[in-house]
Amino acid sequence: MIFLKFGLGGERPRFTRLPPPVKWIPPFGGGAGFRFAPPLLTERGVSPIMDGVEDNGAMPENVVNASTGVYAILGDPISHSLSPVIMNRMFSRLGLDKVFLAFRVAADSFERVFPVLKSLGLEGYVLTMPVKERAAPLLDGLEAEAEITGAVNCVAVREGRLIGHNTDSLGFWRAALERTGGSAPGEVFILGSGGFAKAAACQAALRGAKRVTAAFRRSETALAAGFRRFGERLGSRFPGVEIACLDWRPETWGGSLAAADLIVNATPNGMGGIGDLGRIFPYGAAKPGALFFDAVYHPLETEFLRRAGERGHPIADGLDLLGHQGAESFRLWTGAEADPAAMRADALGFLRERGR
Repeated sequence: MIFLKFGLGGERPRFTRLPPPVKWIPPFGGGAGFRFAPPLLTERGVSPIMDGVEDNGAMPENVVNASTGVYAILGDPISHSLSPVIMNRMFSRLGLDKVFLAFRVAADSFERVFPVLKSLGLEGYVLTMPVKERAAPLLDGLEAEAEITGAVNCVAVREGRLIGHNTDSLGFWRAALERTGGSAPGEVFILGSGGFAKAAACQAALRGAKRVTAAFRRSETALAAGFRRFGERLGSRFPGVEIACLDWRPETWGGSLAAADLIVNATPNGMGGIGDLGRIFPYGAAKPGALFFDAVYHPLETEFLRRAGERGHPIADGLDLLGHQGAESFRLWTGAEADPAAMRADALGFLRERGR
């Protein structure tokens, strides 16, 4: 475990190791707490460090120190996140003196926690559920995708200003094009109405799709109303794009599916093997050759994707998305180009090591 020592008067936070079995929870309330990524990663995995010295007494080249740049992912739950894995491996691979941590921050704690972290001078953030749509009012500016969707999943620091981005949006599109051989989808069918559904719809419109259809449960009134407001913003920004909304009734999706080049699951249905999407989805109505995309990566091959693949459809999984959005976030923070394929491989290797 790493102990975070808070600096005063703008001083950078400093780190040291706490010997096991010490456990430390910061006093942010609301159930918030911190989980930290390993401070030192090598090609062989995590190296043991105690007080900054390896077992052989030599100081490792990339040990966390008082000048280390600090980045973090915020959300709840957070223990499943692979962002610390892919970011720390890439920092290590490129020899950058940086570390990426995972902070568990509950939705009702975000407005209190984020200003504290901001005051400590962290150099960048990833935001995940349920805080993506809570960040915008606390930032100094928003890029196009974040402004349109109202959801921020990446924060970069520019001359002291915190700028919100939605790298899920661009990462989704790049991952899809990688699987289609560069052929841009003309029509997109999206399952869901949350943050990733908006990110996917936004990028499809930005890239020239002529129609975007979203299917979601209208009974979930807050999410449904939020997506409709988003659809109005998107329509006013891109008047040439038709935005359609359908209820969660698979028997009514046939006409839209027959024309869709890309079909996206932007819901948690299927995560952890739980959900019925793979059983209720009307695969027979889908356009032959349509790409099926699932943002879920646990399990890596969801029932939704497995059944699509069995019918001859190309598929893209959650690690494809993770690699591409991670590479874009990395570029925004550091200016360095990260290889999405390497990030995907790092994440996949981590999952396999743990039998997931």
